Amino acid sequence: LQAEFDNYRKRVERQQRETVENAAAALVKKLLPVLDTADLALAHGGGADVKQVASALFDILSKEGLQRIDPEGERFDPEHHEAVAHEPADGADGPDKPEVSEVLRAGYIWKGRALRPAMVKVKG
Repeated sequence: LQAEFDNYRKRVERQQRETVENAAAALVKKLLPVLDTADLALAHGGGADVKQVASALFDILSKEGLQRIDPEGERFDPEHHEAVAHEPADGADGPDKPEVSEVLRAGYIWKGRALRPAMVKVKG
């Protein structure tokens, strides 16, 4: 009876942890458009105040487990990248080694799990 109770307690604790982590991931996913908007504002000449707010938000989220996927120049990985444009390879690069040539929208990883793939342009 004691062993059954211990198993039940462990299962309930695991389910509670998973519920909390899923809720946190859902909240972070809802905040990603805010980070995208800040990135666009900075790309179009946003001031120091925009940079400060974007940096503060990203710093807080990164301390909790958010990582940015910024794969420019890396090999294409369909698990972390979403190819939305393609350009032919030039020279020695063959079609068997596609590479990210441009990042159109940053992707994010939340605690080791891909939350949103990076939207990229692929070369090769």
